Amino acid sequence: MTDVEKAALKERVMIWQKAAPLLEAQRDADIRATDTAEAMRIFTGSADWAVKYRPALPSSGLVEQQRWFMKIFATL
Repeated sequence: MTDVEKAALKERVMIWQKAAPLLEAQRDADIRATDTAEAMRIFTGSADWAVKYRPALPSSGLVEQQRWFMKIFATL
């Protein structure tokens, strides 16, 4: 690593050290301001839609995955 790269890296670290408390304060404020009940209502609506219009597949795909693994390991 060159001296210029080291200096640039140190500068980035210092910038993030200064920004971290501000970002954390913003995150905390966003969490406090969030209407949890409304967020849950919105999520529940999308989950209900998914259950109604996107039914579960008959298989999780694990059996197919195991078939692929057997083929791969058979060639090793």
